[in-house]
Amino acid sequence: MPEKLFISKKGEFCDKDGNVVVLRGVNLDPNAKLPAKPDLTTHVPIKNDEFWDLADDVSFINHPFILDEVESHINRVKSLGYNHIRFPFSWESIEHKGPGIYDYEFMDYVIEVLKIIDKVGGVYVYLDPHQDVWSRFTGGSGAPYWTLLCAGFQPKRFRKNEAAIVHNTLINVRTGKDNISDFPKMVWATNYYKLACQTMFTLFFGGKHFAPKCLINGMNIQDYLQETFLNAILEFYKRIQERAPELFESNCIIGLESINEPSHGYIGTTNLNEIEKERNLRLGSTPTGFQSFMLGEGINTTIDKYEITVFGPSKSGTKNVLCQGESAWLTKDERDIVDSKYGWSRNDEWSPGICIWRLHKVWKIDQSGPKLLKPDYFAKLHNPETLATDTVVNERYFMNNLFTHYFNNFHRKFRKIDKESFVLIQPPVFKSPPHLRQLDIIIGKTICACHFYDGLSLMYKTWNRFFNVDTFGIVRGNYSNPMFSVVLGESRIRDSFQSQLKLMKQEVHEILGKDVPTFFTEIGMPYDMDNKKAYFSGDYTSQTKAMNAIAHALEGNNLSFSLWCYSSGNNHRWGDNWNNEDFSIFSNDDRKDTPQEPISRSGSPQLSVKSLMSSSSGSSNGSKFITKTAAFEDIKWPPAPRLEQLDFNGFRGTDALVRPFPLKIHGQFISAKFDLEIKSYSLKIHAKASSNAANTTKNATYIFLPKYHFDIDRINIGTSSGTFLYNEEYQLLKWHHDAGHQSIVITTKNKFNKDDGCIII
Repeated sequence: MPEKLFISKKGEFCDKDGNVVVLRGVNLDPNAKLPAKPDLTTHVPIKNDEFWDLADDVSFINHPFILDEVESHINRVKSLGYNHIRFPFSWESIEHKGPGIYDYEFMDYVIEVLKIIDKVGGVYVYLDPHQDVWSRFTGGSGAPYWTLLCAGFQPKRFRKNEAAIVHNTLINVRTGKDNISDFPKMVWATNYYKLACQTMFTLFFGGKHFAPKCLINGMNIQDYLQETFLNAILEFYKRIQERAPELFESNCIIGLESINEPSHGYIGTTNLNEIEKERNLRLGSTPTGFQSFMLGEGINTTIDKYEITVFGPSKSGTKNVLCQGESAWLTKDERDIVDSKYGWSRNDEWSPGICIWRLHKVWKIDQSGPKLLKPDYFAKLHNPETLATDTVVNERYFMNNLFTHYFNNFHRKFRKIDKESFVLIQPPVFKSPPHLRQLDIIIGKTICACHFYDGLSLMYKTWNRFFNVDTFGIVRGNYSNPMFSVVLGESRIRDSFQSQLKLMKQEVHEILGKDVPTFFTEIGMPYDMDNKKAYFSGDYTSQTKAMNAIAHALEGNNLSFSLWCYSSGNNHRWGDNWNNEDFSIFSNDDRKDTPQEPISRSGSPQLSVKSLMSSSSGSSNGSKFITKTAAFEDIKWPPAPRLEQLDFNGFRGTDALVRPFPLKIHGQFISAKFDLEIKSYSLKIHAKASSNAANTTKNATYIFLPKYHFDIDRINIGTSSGTFLYNEEYQLLKWHHDAGHQSIVITTKNKFNKDDGCIII
C-alpha cells in the first residue's frame, strides 16, 4: 500500500521521514459527469422532453466504467509512473431524485471501484465533487435538475431565450443528424456568463445578500442549496468510511476537494449594462447582465457577437435573439406542481413567472419597455442585517467573504467526520485564493487546488511552436496591451508555462502560507488538434510537443498534478463525450488490436529483476548487474507495475507522458529538466544529512527512470557524488549521495558499447 503522506513546513508532500514526495496522476474519469442509464452524452438529441422529464430517473452506476475494467485502467495509468488519481463525482449522481433522497446504490458501486483500486495498490485517491457551469441542464455537469427548479427556472425553455446553451438541444431531431459541426466551439464555457449559470452561482454563494426574498422551507435559497450540497457529498463520504474503512487505513483515500471551479456569478459586476472588460472568454452571442435578464423573460434582444483572437476577444457583429415569448421562469401552475413534488414551501414575496432580479427591483418593465434600475446592484451589499449597504463587493470581497463562508462551512462539517485527511480548497480558475490564514480557518492538512490551461492552445486547438501568450498574465490584467504578453519560440513558450506555474505557486504561499502545497488538480492540452489530423495520420507530434511543454513546466517546479484527463470512453468522433471536449491522454480508437509489447522505445524488454550498482570511486570501469531487490524494500509503493504488466496501448503522445521524475527526495528540490529530444534528465537537490548515526554521509533519493526512454544498458550517469542501485523490474533508480548541493545527469548514449559503464563525476 502507499505510505502515509504528510505536509512539510515548506508546503511539500513528504513521507514520515520528511523526504519530499511528488504526486503525478490523472483525472479518472470525465465519464462520471454523465449518466450511464440512460446513456446520455451531450451529443444525444432531446426527444419529447425526456431529457428534462426523466432527469430524476437516471443512474450513474457503471460510470466511469464497469467493475471488470477498473484494474486494467488503473494498471494502464500506473504504467506512466503515475501514483494517484483525482476521482470526480457529481452532486447529481448522489441526489438526482430530489433533496435528501440519496442514491446509495451508486455510492456502493463507487466503493467497489475504490476497493479494486486499493487492491491494485500503489495509488492515492482524492475525491472531487465536480461541476462545470452548474449542471448538465445548463450546458455543463454537476448539480441535479431539481436545483434549477428550486430557483424558479424552467430549463425546457432555455434554448429560445439563451439562458443556457445545451448541446443536446442543438441537434436536429427531425433529420436525426448529429453533426459535430452543429456545436459552437467551446460554447459550454461561455455558459458561465449566461442567465442560468450566473444566477445559480449568485444564489449559491450570495443569495442572502442579493436575493433575500427567495426563501424555501424557511431558509434563504443560499443556505438551502449549500446545505443540501454539503449534506449530499458528506453523506457519500461517510458511507465510504462506514462500508470501507480500510480505504483510509491503507492510505488509498487521502482527501476531499471543496468544489470544482466555483464561479462568482453576477457578484461583483459593476455595471449590468456592460460586458466587463475582465471577461476574457467571449465567444458567440455575448449578453450583458441586463440583456440576459430581458432574454430570460422572453423579450427579443439584440446582443453582441464575439470571436476569439490571439490577443483576446473581438466583436464580430450582433445577433437578434428571437425568444418568441418563451420565459426561462416557471409559471405559477408549473411551480405549484414542482413544489408539491419536492416538498417545497416558498414565502409569499417570491412571485412566480418573474425574473428574480426583477423581483428584487434590479430592473423593471413599464409602458416604455424594460429599464435597468440598479446597474451596480451586485457590486454592493443590500442586506441591512449584515453589513452596511455601501460595502463594495468585488472579486476580493467575494473570495474573502462569500466563498470563504462556504469553505468554512465545508471545512467545519468535513472535520467533524474526518480529522486526518487532506482538505483541498479550490478558488475560481486563475484567481487568487482567499486569505484563510488571517481568519484562522487553515489548521494544517490544507492543500490549494489550482487549474491551468493554455488559452491559445485551448481555443485554437493547435500547438503553435512559434508564438504564444502569457495566459495567466492576461487574465490577471498584467499587460496594458496583450501584445506585450507575446512569447516567441518553442523553448521560450515552455519556459513561459513554467514561469506562470511558479507565480501561481508563489501566490499560494504568500496568501495561504508556505506550509500549504500547490496542487494542479487540472492541467492538460486538447488532443483534437489541427482539425483532428492525427486521428487519420497517426502522427501525434503536435500533441506530444504541447504535453511536453506542460510537463516541462510542472517538473521544473516539482509540482504535483492531475492531468485532465483519462477518459475510458474517448473516441475520435466525440472525444470525451462531453461538449466536444477531447483532452483524454487515452482513446479506445487509438488502441491496437494486437497486444503491445510491455516496452520500449529505448531497448527490448528485459523482465528479470536486475539492479545496476556502481561505485563512487570515480572510476568508469564498467557497471555490474546483480539481483538485489532488498535494497528497495523501503519503497512500499513502486511507481509503476512490473515490466510485464506495462500497458501503453491506447495512449496518445506517449513520449511526453512517460517521464523520469524524483519519486522521493532526501532533501529539498532545486531544479529538474527532462529533454525529450535527446533523452536526458537532470536533477538538482539540496540533500539533508542522514538521520542515521551509523551513516551520516550517505543519503538516498529515488528517481523513476522509465525504460520507455532509458535502457539501463545504454545510459551514462554523471553525478556530484554517490552510488546507484537500479531496480529494472520497477524502473527505479536509488541514488545514494552526500549531503548539501547535489546534482545528477542521466543521458542516453549515441552509440552503444557493451564495455561502457556509468560515469561518476
